[in-house]
Formats: sequence, C-alpha cells, structure tokens
Amino acid sequence: MREPGWSNDSSFEVGELSRLEVRQRTLTDHAFQAFQNQLTAGSIAIDLLARNGPPAVPVKATRAVLQRALGHTAARVTTYYSLPDIAGLIGKTEGVLETLLSFLERELNLPFKSSHAGRLGNFEIFHLNPWLDGSQPFLIEAASPPPVRTGSFKIDWSGAETLEICRTPAFADARHLAHVTGRVHGDVVIDRLIFLEAGQLRVPVESPEWLDQLDFQLFDATGETLLHSEQNTYLTQIGLVMAPITRQVTIQDDLSGRAAQRGLGQQASTVHVHTSHRSVVGGPAEGSWRKFADDMDDLVAAQIPSVGQDKWFPRGIGGEVGIIAHFNQLLSGGQIRHAILVDRWFGADALRAFALRLASQDVHITIVTSWTRSDPDTGVPFDPDRSATASLEAALRQIESFLNPRLTVINLADGSDQAFHDRYLLLYPHEGASKVYLLSNSLNRAAGNWPFCMSLLFADAGLQVRRYIEGLCRGQDIARGKSLATTFKWPSDAV
Repeated sequence: MREPGWSNDSSFEVGELSRLEVRQRTLTDHAFQAFQNQLTAGSIAIDLLARNGPPAVPVKATRAVLQRALGHTAARVTTYYSLPDIAGLIGKTEGVLETLLSFLERELNLPFKSSHAGRLGNFEIFHLNPWLDGSQPFLIEAASPPPVRTGSFKIDWSGAETLEICRTPAFADARHLAHVTGRVHGDVVIDRLIFLEAGQLRVPVESPEWLDQLDFQLFDATGETLLHSEQNTYLTQIGLVMAPITRQVTIQDDLSGRAAQRGLGQQASTVHVHTSHRSVVGGPAEGSWRKFADDMDDLVAAQIPSVGQDKWFPRGIGGEVGIIAHFNQLLSGGQIRHAILVDRWFGADALRAFALRLASQDVHITIVTSWTRSDPDTGVPFDPDRSATASLEAALRQIESFLNPRLTVINLADGSDQAFHDRYLLLYPHEGASKVYLLSNSLNRAAGNWPFCMSLLFADAGLQVRRYIEGLCRGQDIARGKSLATTFKWPSDAV
C-alpha cells in the first residue's frame, strides 16, 4: 500500500485527435470523505481529488452491484453514473472506441470491451473484503483419492467423491454459510446449503459422483452478504496432437515474389510438411453411461443440428418462394431501419420478382449493383450508344408506384468493368449491432437455377465487410483503395 499523497499522471494518444489522461492518487480519509460527501449530494467533483481536474459533473444514477474485481469474486461496488455522450466525445474516427476500451481493460483488468462499456463516465467505489489482495482465507478442494484408470487411458468416474471446505483458524472464528452446487454431464447431483460453525476448519461435502462442474458461494453468518463466488469446470479429457515435420519445401513463384515485397516472403514460400498423430488421455470408459451420453450428444449434433441464422434453399420454385418469404422477415421495419443489398447482377427481373414482393413500408432498402457491358438477366451485350442502365431505370419507373419499401438503387462501375464481385446483405437493426450475410449467388431467380445459401458472418468479419459495403455506397472501394464511378442513382436525389 502506498502512503497518502502518492500520485502518478500520464497520458496516451487515442486516435489522431484524442488523448486519454490517467491520474492516480492515494488520499487521506479526510480528503476522500469530502469527495464522498459531494457524491452523496449528487456531484462527481474530480477537482477535489486532483489539481486541474475536470469540472464537476452531476450524478445521474447510483447503483450497488456485486462483481469480480481486484482479486475478489464478489466485491461490493457502488457505482455513480454521469452518462456522458460517448459518441460525441470519440467522434467518427474508426478505432477510437476500441483503443480506449482495450486500454482500460488492459490497465484495470475489467471487461470494458463487453459488460463494462456501460460504465464509461462512472466513478466507482470498491468495498473489498478484509484480506484485500492477500490470499483468501478459505477454499474448497477435493479430498478423495484420484479416480482409477481402466486402461487405454480411460478413467472410471463412477465412484463417489468427497470435497472439503477449508478455512484458516483466524477466519474460522466466525460462522459462515456455504452454497455448493455440483454437476455431472450437465445434471445437478448436489445442491446444498452448509453451515460452517465457528471453529470448524474443515467441513466435508459428499457427492455421489465425481463432479464435472462445481459452483461454490460463501456468505457471512446471516446469509445476507456474499463474500465469495466461484465456478469451476474440471478437466476430464485431454486431446493431444503431435505433428513432426518430415521435410521443408521452398516455393519460388509469382506469389512468393509479390509477398517478399511486403515482408511476407518466408510465410508465402515455405511449406513445412508434417504428419499428425492424435491421442486422447482420459475420457469415459467404454460401456459407461458417460460414454453413451457423449456418443448421443455427437449423434444429435450431427443429425439434429441447432437452428441458426444461416439458411439454405433448394433449387426450384419452392426455394424461390422461400427466399422471398425469408427476406420479408429480415427486411421488416419492425426489426430493422435500413438494409443494403450488394448484388452486381441484380437486374430488372429481380426488381419485378423480388422487390415488388417486399411488404414492409417503413424500411429503407439500398440496392448496390454493377451493370456495365451486358444485361444481367439475358447476358446480351448492351448497345454502346445507349446507357447501360436504361432498362433498369425503365423497370423502376414502371413499378415505382407499387413498391412498398423506400428504395434506393445505385449502379457502380470500375471503368468498363464491374465494380465488385461478392454479394452481401447488410442489416441495420433498430437495436444492437449490424448484421452481414454472405450470399451464395445473385437474387436474379435465386434458387431458380441453383441452390441458394446465405450465411451470417461473425461480428469481426462482419464489421470489416460493413465498412467495405458502406464504402461502395459512397463510391469508394476501400479494399483496393480506389474511387468508383456512380453511373446511375435512383431516385436521383437519394443520399
């Protein structure tokens, strides 16, 4: 512990125009009490803690929570919210928020990139247990001998297990209450409240089976104050893979040459040839109920997979109709506010067959396509004396009065070539993060000639693709670092 009066100030660049200031202080009880009095009165007065601190801001909400922090699994925390305008503070520069949250998470070991993002702007007081950052004066441990190996590295887990709740002599001077929950293959086999009387250093807990998971909570004598909480999952099986290298091959070709210019030559040109050898240590014995349950889990996962957001539609009229029905669910104004469909072959036929059947009137849909040399519906080359998008514009004017969504159509070209290749659907929900689907083929008679598949991208890849799609809407190919020509926009005043 540092003496009152210690301080340490530093600052870090966060983006091109932002700076994060870090100020650390140790205070006397008197100084902190003055600050806490202001908190109680409804003001976060940082200037009472540090000279030239930011001006006081009002406390807009106060909460008391239990959380993992500073070596404690159930620290009591009083949180004072100032609710700042984070979007306004960080601006629109990409990566500023990620840099800020990553720094806070690394320095404070709190989950700012997930649940703690909503704590930005807070002042928080942590009420720690008496052992502070020392070793906790209790634990729960296995007291039984290890299970028997049955051969072939398999383990016999069928016997009973004894656990012990242990306390140091000083800590055991008081009475405590423990809650123990044990699971085997997801089934709860023990769920007990156990009174730890004063003076008891070790209290046994019997389980009818060796546990896969153990939840342990420790309370004070009244059961009202949670002192500690932990969740343990035990290792019952280890898979090992050895891959000894048998030879190394160096390839010198065009790819190796281009990679070498970017410092990636060895990665692109060297192939380490290896043979893999797999082995498994542990796991349930043959003929046991555990082995049967594991095999059934694998069988169910293979034949009855859980339903996700990816969709596959078979070739034929049933698939064509099914695609339109599914898109009507995705493109509903009750779920989203805006959608962008990127499809270089989206033609007049798709407008009539697909766009006319979209039912939601309170959603904005942007279609980005790329008509250049030939008609996407017929493959016939365009008349060089006519606009490549003349038939697209004619189709839009023909169906304009029958369209339900607010529709924007953008045609991009890279000189005389198409401006992009892949097909995507980007959704902006009313709440939550955007979603990006990768589409297997064009919506021109989707599932008419071939099966159609759409797959939801994971968030990290989805964010990169979203930036690419938004660039296309601005006439920019950020992947190749070049500007594209917007040869047609409907309506012409669309933004």
